Amino acid sequence: MTTTKKYLCGLEKSARIHIPAEQKTAIIERFGVEPAPYEWTEQDISVQISNYISCGEFVKTVKDNGNLYHLPEGVDF
Repeated sequence: MTTTKKYLCGLEKSARIHIPAEQKTAIIERFGVEPAPYEWTEQDISVQISNYISCGEFVKTVKDNGNLYHLPEGVDF
């Protein structure tokens, strides 16, 4: 899944929030393309957008099935 302007507009309406233009640009730059060979899930994007809007930065690690935090190989946050 990737993020588009249309997706962000829908998110703003459904969550009743406002995302400033500069944050939208940063979000689209980050989630506008898949980090091959991985794919973003809707949950990945939602959590990252929520964190970015609330604290101004993306979460820098992800959780795998073993509950260990790491960066997927080839993904640079």
